[in-house]
Formats: sequence, C-alpha cells, structure tokens
Amino acid sequence: MPTATDDKGVAERSMGLGLRWLSRLAGSDLLDRIRIRKQVERALFTGTKNGFRSATAAGRTFKAAQKLTGPARQAPGKPRALFDLTPDDEQQMLKEGVRDFAEAEVRPVAGKADADCATPVELLSQANELGINMLGVPEELGGVVHEQAAVTSVLIGEALAHGDMGIAYAALAPGAVATAIGRWGTPEQEATYLPAFTGEDTPAAALAMLEPRPLFDPLKLETTARRDGGDWVLDGTKSLVARPGECELFVVAAEADGLGPALFTIESGTAGLSVEKEPAMGLRPASTGRLVLDGVRLPGTALMAEGKREAYVECVQRRATTRPR
Repeated sequence: MPTATDDKGVAERSMGLGLRWLSRLAGSDLLDRIRIRKQVERALFTGTKNGFRSATAAGRTFKAAQKLTGPARQAPGKPRALFDLTPDDEQQMLKEGVRDFAEAEVRPVAGKADADCATPVELLSQANELGINMLGVPEELGGVVHEQAAVTSVLIGEALAHGDMGIAYAALAPGAVATAIGRWGTPEQEATYLPAFTGEDTPAAALAMLEPRPLFDPLKLETTARRDGGDWVLDGTKSLVARPGECELFVVAAEADGLGPALFTIESGTAGLSVEKEPAMGLRPASTGRLVLDGVRLPGTALMAEGKREAYVECVQRRATTRPR
C-alpha cells in the first residue's frame, strides 16, 4: 500500500513536469477565458520560490562485504628529509596520463558540458577507469595504494582541471567520499561502502561541507545534528554539492550535540533529503546543487570517527588542499 512518503516522492518528482506545463499554459489566453490566470500565476510563483526542490534518487543497497575487526587504514606517507613536492616517477607518470586524458577527452566536450550543466556519463566512466576514485581506499578493501597520497591527489586534480574544472569536480567527488571513509570511517562503514568504489560501477557520491552563506566557516556549522535516543536527526542546507541529484552516498558535515562539528554518512533516498539546483560559474558541468536536510533521521552508526574533532579538522585541511580551484 502506498505510504505518505511514497506520495510525497511522487509529488516531488512530478513537480518539474507540472511547472513546465503551467509555464506553457501561462502564455495562452485560455487562462483568461476560463478565469484561472491568478491561480496558475500563484502556482508558478510558489514553485519558483521553493527552488524546484526534488527528492534525492534512491540508490543501490549498500551491504557490508566482509566483517572487519578494526578500521582498515592506509599507511602514513614517508616523510622526506626536506620539504619537496617534486613528483616521484610513479606520480609523474600518473599526472601525465591524466593530463593527456584531460586534453584529449575533457577539453573537447567542456563547452557543451557547461551549457548542459552536466558531464557526460561516459566521460565520468572513463575518468573512473583511471583509478582516481580509489586512491583513498585501503588495500585490505580492494585499494591499490599502500600509503596516503595527498600529493598524488593534488597532482591528479590539477591535471584533470587542465581539461575543465567543473568536469574535474564532478569526476573527483566520489573519490573525496572514498578517501573520507577510508581515513575516518568506522570498520562497519568501510566494509559497507568502500568495496563499491573499487569496481567498474563506482557510485556517484559527494562530500557535503559548504553552506550557502558568505564567509563560511567550516568550524561553525549551521547544519545541526541532534540526538534522539540512539539516532541522530539532521537539519540544514549544504551548498555547491557535486551532482547531488545523482548521488547514492553523501558524507555530510554537521554540528553534533555535545561533540561539535562532525561527519555523517547518508545514503540517498533517506527520508527528509532533497536537492535544489545551484549552478555555479566554472562548475556548471558538475551539476552543482544544494542538499537540503529536513529532519533526516540516521542510526548512531552513521557518525564517523566517533565525532572526534581532530578527525573533522583534518578533513577540512585535506579538503582545502586537494579540491580543484
């Protein structure tokens, strides 16, 4: 039997179609003849004011592929005697390969991707074949990089952005989630989500930290997470999220009761999640949008790193240095 939630989902998915129909109708004199112009104009105004919000799509069902006795982590990178960012042979080869891909495949479609506010799916698949979204996955869970590779991530981001920054943002967004879970996720979160990032069908995913206000401070979040028994309930809005309408998994930053800023895993299709379009100059191919959380209820296991502040701060620092600019 359909539930109220089902009815809401159908209504939200049909909103765009209904408003397009109303827009065409508004140009017709039929409205004046049957005396309903005011009602239609009111519907158009309401739809525009609400930002054409739509529900997030329900994604795959994530299940733990194995049981871990402890968190799987990549080994820390070996310190160098001097501060040196010169790529080693492997990094240089990877950088050149991604840059060649950016020139040959990304640049030719960048203009159309910008106009369409979307990156072609086949291009994202090709980018994923380069292995860029599994750099943060520990070897124990199918990753191929033994050590943490912040410099490698920066080099790949710069090389891919040589083709187009918006496409680079769309292509690298799942890797940000895989790295976050691989670095700060619980054993259960790692076993549940990370294996999906090592196969051919990598899930669309995004790290949602920014909020829509000037002078945003990631240590002073307006998105909140309050305790309700053993659950967490999240409310707020995240901004400039890559491909939010297509994402199957989010890592969301929120101010958690008694803990401070913390990270949570949220699967798409969770009740209370919705998205709004938010095209951004230079990032239009990433289909950027706002992720709206309205009473999103999560189990206690969705909290990452036990809510430890140092984990969140490290995430902010790595995010600031590895995202395309």
